[in-house]
Amino acid sequence: MRKLFVLLCYSGALLFLVSACGNTDEDASDSTNTAVGLGQRFIEELYSVDNSSFDYNGMTAESLIHAQNEFSSYFTEKEFEELANKRFFLMPLEAASNQNNTISVQNIEFEKTGGDPEESNSLDFDHSFTLIFKDQEGNEQDKVKIEGQMTVIDTENGLKIDRYHDSEIPIEKLNH
Repeated sequence: MRKLFVLLCYSGALLFLVSACGNTDEDASDSTNTAVGLGQRFIEELYSVDNSSFDYNGMTAESLIHAQNEFSSYFTEKEFEELANKRFFLMPLEAASNQNNTISVQNIEFEKTGGDPEESNSLDFDHSFTLIFKDQEGNEQDKVKIEGQMTVIDTENGLKIDRYHDSEIPIEKLNH
């Protein structure tokens, strides 16, 4: 009877260990999917501009700051400040206004490229997407493929983008 009890205890412990190892893979997959979702939401919110008659040049300093601050929830404080200082978050609005176009996002793709082995809370991705510029009548004027990288980290406030870079909107779209 005692041998049967010991055998059951070992079997239970083995089953517990095997199931715990499986959960780690599932947890990693869930983290990756959540990070990709964060990146997709950010890209769609940043680059989608629905109003082709939007007047970027008529915006006040306060409204420009407010427009940039809408993206702060996606980023760590340091990365947000770096991108905001470069006016990165305003470029799609400026391009849409100057071209008198709307902008939509298509074909968002992410490829996990790794993470910092010393920081298990860090995920690195390459990403790409296509911007579609349309005039006021809805006719497609241009397509621009954007490629970049991003790092997502798990903070005490949830997942945040800690590093973001993309090839940006071409400079000719930012000029009249």
